[in-house]
Amino acid sequence: NMGQYGPRDGGRDGGGRDGGEGRRGPPPPDGADTNLYVGGLSPHTDDQNLRRMFGEFGVITHCNVIKDKATGVSRNFGFVNYTQASMAQAAIHAMNGRTIDGKTLQVRIKGAPPSNPTGQPGGPPPWAAAAASSP
Repeated sequence: NMGQYGPRDGGRDGGGRDGGEGRRGPPPPDGADTNLYVGGLSPHTDDQNLRRMFGEFGVITHCNVIKDKATGVSRNFGFVNYTQASMAQAAIHAMNGRTIDGKTLQVRIKGAPPSNPTGQPGGPPPWAAAAASSP
């Protein structure tokens, strides 16, 4: 039965979900790049506040503030999931580093390492590269 295995070996005719996860750097596989981690929330931010803050950037499929199981108190971070990666990117650009209720938000793709202050994710800071190249 050739049809069952045809496109998987060799032909990259769309999809891309089978196999290659995690092997090539950006962009992440479909779905992973629409889910945002939002840290630095004020203690009284709830799911509705979070949805209001991030709703202007696109269609949110899921949105929640993480609370302590025992006390029900906000743990000051949450997750926002958009329908498209471009919406998530717009939210990161607009909201990461923004101060709300006296707290500075950290907004990034869920599971991604925090970016350095220049806004370039990962890698050495620009001055490190310059220092390394000088004689």
